[in-house]
Amino acid sequence: MRFLPVFLDLSAGRVILVGAGAPAVAKLHLLRAAGANVRWFSQSTDVAEEVVAASHYAGQIELAIGVPERRDLAGAAAVVSAAGAEIDESIAALARAENIPVNVVDRPDLSTFIFPAVVDRGDVVVAIGTGGASPVLARRIRERIEAILPARIGDFAAMMHCYRDRLATIRQRGFSLRHFWERVIDGPIGAAFLAGRTGEAEAALQHALDNAGGVDRKDGIVHLVGAGPGDPDLLTLRALQALQAADVIFYDELVGAEILERARRDSRKVFVGKRKGHPGIGQDEINRRLVDAARAGHCVVRLKGGDPFIFGRGGEEQDYLQRAGIAVTIVPGITAALGCAAEAGLPLTFRAEATRLCFVTASTTEGPDAIDWASLGDRQTSVVVYMGLSAAANVRDGLIAAGRSADTPAAVLARGTRPEARSAVGPLRDLPALAASVGDGPAILVIGEVVARSRLWASDAMSVEVAA
Repeated sequence: MRFLPVFLDLSAGRVILVGAGAPAVAKLHLLRAAGANVRWFSQSTDVAEEVVAASHYAGQIELAIGVPERRDLAGAAAVVSAAGAEIDESIAALARAENIPVNVVDRPDLSTFIFPAVVDRGDVVVAIGTGGASPVLARRIRERIEAILPARIGDFAAMMHCYRDRLATIRQRGFSLRHFWERVIDGPIGAAFLAGRTGEAEAALQHALDNAGGVDRKDGIVHLVGAGPGDPDLLTLRALQALQAADVIFYDELVGAEILERARRDSRKVFVGKRKGHPGIGQDEINRRLVDAARAGHCVVRLKGGDPFIFGRGGEEQDYLQRAGIAVTIVPGITAALGCAAEAGLPLTFRAEATRLCFVTASTTEGPDAIDWASLGDRQTSVVVYMGLSAAANVRDGLIAAGRSADTPAAVLARGTRPEARSAVGPLRDLPALAASVGDGPAILVIGEVVARSRLWASDAMSVEVAA
């Protein structure tokens, strides 16, 4: 480690900035965002717009034209130069002679400190450095961290800071401040705040303080998380954050290994496979295990393919957990209909052509024959059938009986967004054969005029023309 990462308070000092152009302006904004008083030595007089743009930050900005001399550096907290090789070398020598920290943009050999790539969340700041070797790599790492760091984490830190003095006054024998804050951050209070329910979170924190550590109870929290249709890159940011925080993850067979690899490495992963033909341990047992894990104080994730509230029994699990007094949050996922249709270039709605979208499951207690197909006979209704692969004949017969033409475009999208994805398109009359051609599920069936607007339909028509 060549450079020691430190955080400087620049609000009480003054920073000398030398140079003009984009590099100098970028550093001007970075310094001003940190509250620095900046004296900017520019070699250009046409910088009024830049000065105005940087004037809304705290602190002061003073403009000087030309190049600073030794006396101009007196009392400076730091010097930053982006003026070109000859001036940069001179400024670096002056700063070093005065023992003032100096940064020369893109010249680590002339610098005594460097600027990291910064993730700024207010009171939470993450700095990434590569020792000046590769700023591009540092930016790429910053982008990864930006993706997983909650947007409200800085506000959360600010809220906790407001209560630190009060908590210190109620310190008592056997009461652990560290454990208290761990429970706040990892428990229902943190989950509520980061989900945007800030008033609820602050009220709960005040209640915990009033009860001298009431938050330090054993119960944890359960997150019902949608894993999306299969591609790990389609996980939402909040889903990824939940996986990174989880102590225990209960997952279904439809959740692939690539998604589980995004979870915290030391989390305990429990398979509770639920798929047609493979009932797993049963919903009642899953509910009981979720409650037991939460009451043991764990941060629990119930990870489901697609979205937990779209034919995923998330509503049942939420009701059970709430009746048991367990805190529960919902993290929606990209449901299969949206993810798979997007991959196929299949718009589920289309102006003046498909103005209604209906999601149906063929896996009902009474079976597919009990579905009210009569309400789906409208030609402008796009019908998406979940868990309908083995019921394709019932779906076809029900829709045709309801008035849909046997020529209505239909698609079967199996294992969508995954490397092993398969699909088939054709008229509704051929739906059972289409379903048989794609192999095993999971799969959805899409019936409606919009199927003819998909890339699949276009490529299939091209294949037919070539064959002809």
